[in-house]
Formats: sequence, structure tokens, C-alpha cells
Amino acid sequence: METLHNPYATALDGLDLDDPVKAFFDFCKERESIRIAREQGKVAPWTEDPIFQQGRFLNVFREDDRVTKSVLRFVESAQGPQERLVHAVLFARWCNKDTTLDGLATELLDTPADLRNHLEGLRDQPWSNVTAYPVEPISWEGRLLSRVETATQLFYDQRSALLEAIKSAKGDISAATKAVNRLLRMKNDFPIFMAIVDLAWFAPELANPSSHVPTGIGAVAYLDRLQKHLGLSSHEATCDAMIELQKSHWPDAKRSFEPIDVEYLSCECRKYYSYVNGTKSFVGKNVFKPGRSPRLLFDIPSLPDETPKICTRVNVIAGAPCSGKTTLLNALSELGHRVERETAEVLLEAATQRGESAESVRADAITWQEQLLRQDFELFDELSPLERVYTDTSFIETLAFSHRAGIEEGPKLNRWLLNRRYERVFFLDALEHYEQSSVRIETDSVAHQISQEVQALYARYGYELIRIPAGTVEERLAFIAAHSGS
Repeated sequence: METLHNPYATALDGLDLDDPVKAFFDFCKERESIRIAREQGKVAPWTEDPIFQQGRFLNVFREDDRVTKSVLRFVESAQGPQERLVHAVLFARWCNKDTTLDGLATELLDTPADLRNHLEGLRDQPWSNVTAYPVEPISWEGRLLSRVETATQLFYDQRSALLEAIKSAKGDISAATKAVNRLLRMKNDFPIFMAIVDLAWFAPELANPSSHVPTGIGAVAYLDRLQKHLGLSSHEATCDAMIELQKSHWPDAKRSFEPIDVEYLSCECRKYYSYVNGTKSFVGKNVFKPGRSPRLLFDIPSLPDETPKICTRVNVIAGAPCSGKTTLLNALSELGHRVERETAEVLLEAATQRGESAESVRADAITWQEQLLRQDFELFDELSPLERVYTDTSFIETLAFSHRAGIEEGPKLNRWLLNRRYERVFFLDALEHYEQSSVRIETDSVAHQISQEVQALYARYGYELIRIPAGTVEERLAFIAAHSGS
């Protein structure tokens, strides 16, 4: 995998851990006991350990994780020629969402257009959020392909090439990951790696389950501890030693470890002992919430506890994509009203002027949404509460898109939203046809889902939408004037 800056390199510095081998197996046994108690229907908490009660950790055995169970069921049902098997594991790990995989007929893999239509027609977004599981666009023959394009069309078109790349590695999981990534050219090849590891369950002749794997940045700190304690020269030798030590430290485990198990459990141990060491805290995506995927926390600078409610004269023009917002706002501007454009549109226009494409600017969904949240907060926080202004969407709509990417609001931001109030929120009914734009590239069905989520979020923050029916610009201007007293 590509060498990256390691933010976890010093996470265990200063921690006194006399026997990291025993600590490793103590972690495994307690985490496994939690899984068993939970699956038996026992009442939480399933442990007396305060770190396990609050923190989010993977199961000891990969096949017990909820999403992996769905991946394995999906791939099992797609059994057939090797190239179809490769297609299935790659699609499953690009999706990485159990509810999607559990409801998907594998026959759809053979008809990319039907597969895409099915995914885009789902009530919820079909992918795991990028906080829980980052999957970036890929570069293919000079084009940047989105997650959905890659998963539905490219994997189908390139089944044979992907299979041959894997075969060239002769069973080595790390080499197979690199071979596939020479085709896909991802900066973060983790989804490829996960697919190759899953392939080992079904085709060990293509991916040897006993193959050594590269050390991820999250596992380095703990594997270094183990390596030094055991007096070994490499992480590979350390993994081999831990597999042997399992026989004496945990003889009644349900199965023997493979190198991949030791590597990723070292990452989990690094997380656990970072809490012990005080270098990790229970915030954002680290917090365990039953049934919910990890989510990043976005918050704003310090806000006084007794923040007064401010009733602004901000009038939001919201609505479904291509409902005529831009045309209506241009008309309001021509009448002399102050109008603020949508932050996403402003940022994408600036990127285009720099020679960047909209796809490249938004390739990292988390970075893009955090940038929008920051700039949108600054815009709405600085607007004078005394001046009437019409805005193209609002911070609440930016937040709705951020929720889909895996970002949730922090407590200070939540208080700000409850206390800094818009004067009115007009919601435009959709016009006859929906068209994609550089700002919103969702299909019609996904756009409808997002529209529902946006409306629900406005209701959550106490806004009653004033619906403006489809009509001419003049009719809509008259409607706003009648409701605004202007």
C-alpha cells in the first residue's frame, strides 16, 4: 500500500506495557466474549471494561463482522467462473453495506445498467459512508470514474483483466493488491486489499489465506511493540510468532489466526491501548453506537452556553434540484434584493477557473463536505440579522449532504442552528424534468431521496416550509412578495 503519513505512530509512546503478547490475547478474549454475549441476546453492557463499553472495535474474527457476513453471503451466491468471483468480491467491497448486499440479486452483476438502476432506486444510499469506509474515484484511461461507475460498469467490463492481474501475483495477497491497483491507480488501495482478502475464502489458489500482508499504518505501533518484545526482525516474523503463540495463550479460540488476523488485531490493540494511554478520546467516529456506522464530528468554535436566539432576515430559497432556484434568485437580484449564491457553486466555479474539474475537487467526499461546512458556517454566521437576504439553499442543506458522507454535527453547531434562525424557508416544487449539474450530479431517484432528507432536517430544526408551486418566474416572485410583505 502507498506509504502515508502515520498519525498513529506515537499513539503508544510512554505507555508501560510489560507483556504486549499477553495484552494482545487479553484484548482478543475479552472482545470475543463481548461478541458472544451480545449474540446471545444478553443485556448491555456486555463487559465491565469501560473502554470496551464506550469505544468502537472490530470483532476478533473478521467473519463475525456484520458487513463481512453480508459480503461472504453475497459472494457465495455469485459463485461461478473465476472472473465472476473476482467481480463479485470487488463489487461487494466497493459497496460495503450489508443492507444493500443482502437485498441484491447477484444476477444483476451481469447487467450493469440494471444494477445501477437498482442501486439508485434504493430508499437509502447504497454505499457505506466514506467515514466508515473510504472509497475514492479511480482513474481509468484519462477519466475519473465515480464509485458507482467503477462498481457497476468498469468491474463488469474488466473482469478478465482484473482476474489476470490477480493471477500474476501467484497467491500473494499483497502482490495481488498492487497488481490490481496498477490498473485502478488508487491513492488508498484499501478496498482492493479487502476484496483480495475476501477472495481467499473462496479461491485460495488465487489469494493464499496464509499469505503475509502489508502492515497498515494503524497497526505499526503495536506490531513494533510485539516485534521488540519477541526479539524479531520484521512484522512478518512477528505475525508468524503470534500465530504459534495463540496455541498456548488462547488454545480454545474458534480458529487459528492467519497473518491478516494478527495485522488487523494489532490495529485494534493499538486503538484500545491508545485509550489507556490517553492519546485517543471518545469523540466522533470513535464512539460506539449500536447499529450505527462510524461518523466524523464537525463542530464550530467555542459558543457561549447562554447563546441568545437571533431571528435573522435570511430567506432561504430551497427545493429539489432543477426546481428553478437559480432562475428565481437571479430574478430577485434583478429586483434589487441581496442574493447569496450556493457555497458549493461558488467553490466549483473557482475550481474551474483554476483548471480543475468538478470531479477532482469532490473526489475526497469528506474533505469536500468539511470545506463546504466551514465556508457555509462563516457565510451564515456573518450575515447581518437586520438585512433581508435571499440565499440559494442554507447550512441545513449542506448538513444533509454531509450526513450522507458520514459527518454529523457537534453540540456547539447544533446549538448555533437552533439559535440563529432564518426568517423563512421557501421550498420550490420540482419542475417537469430533472437535469444533472456540476453542483449536484445525483440521478433523479437519488435527488428525490435527498430532497426528502433535506425536508426532514428542516423539520427537525423547527422550520415549517413554505412551498412554492411550479409556475412562471413572475408567479413565484408574486408568491414570495405576498409571504414576505415585500
